[in-house]
Amino acid sequence: MSHKVALLLTLVLGVGFGASPAAARYDRYYFNYNYYLGQRPEPRAALKPTPKPAPKPAAQPDQGPFGNIPKGPVQIVVSLNQQQLHLYSGGVLIADSPIASGVPQLPTPLGVFSIIQKQRYHESNIYSNAPMPFMERITWSGVALHEGENIGHPASHGCVRLPHDFAERLFYLTKIGAPVIIARPELKPSEFADPHLFVHRDAPPAPVPTAPVAAAPEQVAQAVPVPSADPAKTADKTAGSIADKTVEKTDDKATDVAPLTPIPVAAPSTPIPVAEPPTPIPVAAPVAANVDQLGLRASDASAAPKPKLDPVKTAPVNKDPIAIFISRKEKKIYVRQDFAPLFSFPVTIADADKPLGTHAFTALDYAGDDHAALHWNVISFPDEPPPQAGRKNDKRGDKYTANARRGEDSKTVDSKIADLPPPQTPAEALARIDIPQDAIDAISQRIVPGSTLIVSDHGLGDETGDGTNFVVETK
Repeated sequence: MSHKVALLLTLVLGVGFGASPAAARYDRYYFNYNYYLGQRPEPRAALKPTPKPAPKPAAQPDQGPFGNIPKGPVQIVVSLNQQQLHLYSGGVLIADSPIASGVPQLPTPLGVFSIIQKQRYHESNIYSNAPMPFMERITWSGVALHEGENIGHPASHGCVRLPHDFAERLFYLTKIGAPVIIARPELKPSEFADPHLFVHRDAPPAPVPTAPVAAAPEQVAQAVPVPSADPAKTADKTAGSIADKTVEKTDDKATDVAPLTPIPVAAPSTPIPVAEPPTPIPVAAPVAANVDQLGLRASDASAAPKPKLDPVKTAPVNKDPIAIFISRKEKKIYVRQDFAPLFSFPVTIADADKPLGTHAFTALDYAGDDHAALHWNVISFPDEPPPQAGRKNDKRGDKYTANARRGEDSKTVDSKIADLPPPQTPAEALARIDIPQDAIDAISQRIVPGSTLIVSDHGLGDETGDGTNFVVETK
């Protein structure tokens, strides 16, 4: 009974001194009651050590945070119904991640966005300096992708929260300008080809200025050799210079030509007879030519108004991707590059009162070695019911709809969507848009892989401004 008493005493003392049940529990190696029965416990040397995990293979130099992925533009697609983020590269799905979107009172906005700022560590200037590691901003009003908690269900103030590991890897993969699509259902990009899409064409070479047809009279006079003091030497020199040019090429073969008779040169005392040249055609100076087009005299050049610069011709042509937006609401096509506007043109839309839908096209790569045609994919949005009230900014700077303030959930909105007419297909939408040829030429000279085209019934979103591409909010 002594060993039972000892065991009971140990358990009582362990619990009495506040030890946890796990610490007070019988342990085979540190308190073995068999030891008190005269049997030694199993020596520690006999224990098998826990095998160490195999070291991870070192990443190859050409591998990124997601390993070897297809080349091409990165696209981020967020589904609020799924609470999932889907990551694509070159049009191929490479990763998924759970998210936490905005709560119904502060919902995550829907539409087409792009990454406009990145910070390794950021603190919110709205919510008491809340930490936002691996922050990738998509609106200047405060919506971003970043690391956060409570993943898997709506829990944020409008941002898209991500798990730590995925947020870090995504941060080091993406670049400024990467498109971000946010919708309720899961939207998948699909390959798309259409003759109405833009192709790349190099700018035509600048015209080379041609020499004047007729030389000025004084230039003709200067071309005549000036006679030297010795007429004989001058004649010999002139004859030699002409004889040196008596060989010409015909069909890449040299052909002898009979030497020309030298022109006799008169003595210095005898004036050289020069035929009266024809009256030259007056050629206006460059400034006078421009002024003449305005109907002004050369003397009025200082008073001539400066001609307006063509925004298309003055826009820079470089290899950076461009962003294009066609709005049915405003009946215009807008072009931006490096987050700055380049130019815009009016467009004609057939059946202008009929919706086009919202379609986001991305140029993935060149389709051939001539770098003309492009591979495209497209993401089409489902129809969204029009908001019943405009958006407002509250004191915290968050943007949300009147429906969200009333607590209207996604099921109620989905029921309204079911009553809407079916959306236009991307091909149907493009076929209804007539773009001026000047705009097509200007865009073709600048479009490269990575460029985007958005066609939408909406106008320029409130978030579109300095330091952004086109932001189109569908809800």
